[in-house]
Amino acid sequence: MSTRNRTSAPRVRPGAPATPVSPEARAREVLEAGRYREAIELYKSLLKQERRSEWLDGLAASYSGRADELASKGMLPEALVVWRNRSSLCGKPLTDGPYVAWLLRAGEYHAALSLLTTAGDPSVTTDSDLETRLAAVALIAPDSALAQLAADSPLRRHRGAALAAIAACCRGDSPDLDEQLRAIPFRSPYRDLRFVLKALLLVSSDASQAAELIARVAVDGPFEKLAAVVRAGVLPGTRWLTALLDLDEESRWLLLEIKGCPENRRSLLLEVAELTKAGMPPAPARVVDLLLRRSRSFPATAARLCRRLLPYADKRLADYRNAFGPLGGAEGESILALAAELREAPERSERHWLRAVDLFSTRESAPLQAAFILRHLFDLIVGDDDASDFDHECTTWLERSLELDPDDRDTHLKLIRLHRQAQDLKAARAAVETALARFANDPVILLEAVETALAGNAFKKAVTLAKRLLELDPINSKVRAVIGQAHLSHARKQIRAGRPDMAGKELDLADEWLASPNERSLSKLLRGLSASDARATALLQEAVAELGGHLLASFHLMLESIRIGSPASLEMQRAAISLSGTPADREVLAVMHSINVLGESDQRALGTVLDSLRERLKCAAGGDFSESERIAICETLQRRDERMLLLAYADAGLQRWPERPVFVYLTTLARHGPAASLAMSAREQAALQRALEKATDEGDQRTVLRIGELLQPPQSYADEDPDDFDKWDAFDGPGKVLFENPRALLEMMISLGNEQGLIDMARDIVSDSEFRRMVRAAGGDRKQLARMLIDHLVEVEQRMPRGHSPGEAAKPAPRAPTAPRNRAPVADDRQQGLFDD
Repeated sequence: MSTRNRTSAPRVRPGAPATPVSPEARAREVLEAGRYREAIELYKSLLKQERRSEWLDGLAASYSGRADELASKGMLPEALVVWRNRSSLCGKPLTDGPYVAWLLRAGEYHAALSLLTTAGDPSVTTDSDLETRLAAVALIAPDSALAQLAADSPLRRHRGAALAAIAACCRGDSPDLDEQLRAIPFRSPYRDLRFVLKALLLVSSDASQAAELIARVAVDGPFEKLAAVVRAGVLPGTRWLTALLDLDEESRWLLLEIKGCPENRRSLLLEVAELTKAGMPPAPARVVDLLLRRSRSFPATAARLCRRLLPYADKRLADYRNAFGPLGGAEGESILALAAELREAPERSERHWLRAVDLFSTRESAPLQAAFILRHLFDLIVGDDDASDFDHECTTWLERSLELDPDDRDTHLKLIRLHRQAQDLKAARAAVETALARFANDPVILLEAVETALAGNAFKKAVTLAKRLLELDPINSKVRAVIGQAHLSHARKQIRAGRPDMAGKELDLADEWLASPNERSLSKLLRGLSASDARATALLQEAVAELGGHLLASFHLMLESIRIGSPASLEMQRAAISLSGTPADREVLAVMHSINVLGESDQRALGTVLDSLRERLKCAAGGDFSESERIAICETLQRRDERMLLLAYADAGLQRWPERPVFVYLTTLARHGPAASLAMSAREQAALQRALEKATDEGDQRTVLRIGELLQPPQSYADEDPDDFDKWDAFDGPGKVLFENPRALLEMMISLGNEQGLIDMARDIVSDSEFRRMVRAAGGDRKQLARMLIDHLVEVEQRMPRGHSPGEAAKPAPRAPTAPRNRAPVADDRQQGLFDD
């Protein structure tokens, strides 16, 4: 549109007078601003000119606002005067608003009741709602005030029955109460009183019925003060204490009377209620302060409660003794031990617990307490950590607890398992004998005895114990599997000893107990490996076909070959297994499951097997796995420290589920190892931070903790003084002090989880013959090989002239790439695992 067709707004010249405001607009503006006194005068002036309805409404609103102001300041007489002016000058009903409530608050009962008379406001003479609102006033007003009401007024006719009902309620006379309440009609202004009085009698005896009755009473009715007492009294538990604080003083005493609280303890109960005011359990230290301050008001049981809370306020031990009397030495030590636990001071807690044990043990009546403390101390200090890290004192605690409490079966079981985990089979067998002497026919103890026998290669004893267990529990599938696995383990031992006939008998016995097809296929696999004739070869190939897939079959075949001391390469040729092509997803999952169930004694053999299958497993990393399946695969690989495979599977998961926190974590861990914080780039660190935030939002606490640990520097760095930088000269080579001590540098590589990096570095320094010798001596143990290389490199460095590096001692000639060589199998005759397969 052209600007010529637009209508321009009139311009105001500078200095021109403002447009005058009309008196009506001025009055409305003042009213909206809340200046009610000024608004009243303005509207009065307007009404002198003309009596308009909108001006009358404005004046009424001004009077209403002014009266509210006065009432909020407690000036009720002045507020009532203003409200009456509103009614007389504006023609508004007196009862329209808070007028009646103000009358009752001011105690002007006569004036309130006069509203119901014919001499009062005609608009309210038939107002039954007003009668209901004044019902409570009619009960407490003097007879002279009621005399002004008509003789047939419900407030007068039903008043006697209502007063008699109140008296019956105060006496607790339920039959008389029922009789008096029947005289009050359903439409009476006193109708709510029927439910309130009945509920009051039931609060202490039948709270649920009282709650049903009070629910029928409208909130803010004429008897709301009584109804509020009932509503608070029927609250469950201790919630009524919180509601007690919302009542006025008279209502509080009534509720405490109903609850049966003695008068001398009511002030104390109000203090307790104050502690629960926030709607949350009070801080234990505040409760202790209350108990100590009011100790004379409490029964004797309060001392026990105070002792239980003292660990949260151990500085008050002296005050406790002053208030409740002396405290036993053992109890005092227990309180100090718990206080140390709360402060996360385990060493201090341990000292106090052990002192408490000594004190309890000397008392004839308290050996069980001492035993319980010892078990608690073990769980506190040791927890669920690896048993190989326990010191002797920790297991001594459990043994001592059994001396004090020999009937605690769970401690017997824990002690057996700990000794077996720590490879202390002699102690494990002794613990088994002690447990069996106490629980001869306990199935769980017998199962632990079977597993302990298997761990020590006592196959016949294991079978005997398992059969004894089956007599007690014939449908125990686990023990059947244990018997079958024991026979398989014994068969391997016979094959390794060159006794195929004896091995065949053991396999026949195993077949009687093995239930799953996979277990039976492994039994057939061992039959094929026990001989080299055509029949055995056929059995071997049948077993491979039954296992389903060459990857899974080769895994079991190589593992069993190592167990029996047979060359895996020859057995692979006999079984006609081909590892070409990409393995199926189900095969990868089956292999991971098989890895997870292997015992500790098979870990070295497993490393040898994975060396041969690593490339095939890597080829399958892009398979169509579900998210949970891929996470399970990655977790298995992480436990085995297979970082190359872990990176392949985690990275494929990250490609499919971008920014999934667990895959971000696993990818970073696989790429850089546990010391990732020292090696990852800023981009990777930012990705980890985003993953941490996302895992927190999703409630994935495990991933949150793992990412947090990965972002922290290694412990060896975390313990360094951040100001002590003179050890690390950035301009004189990285870590000058480390290069002055090469062993420290190489050991640090192992501590950071980089054994493979050290091996690769040494491969270019150490001669081929020396390297092969150490590989054979390490027997497939990568950490052992790394430490042997460290010893060799340090020895070479010490023989070198100053200024030369170990790499100059024997620089190998360039080598042509060679094909991967089959590593010689390493025999392992320990067979300490429960399930070999």
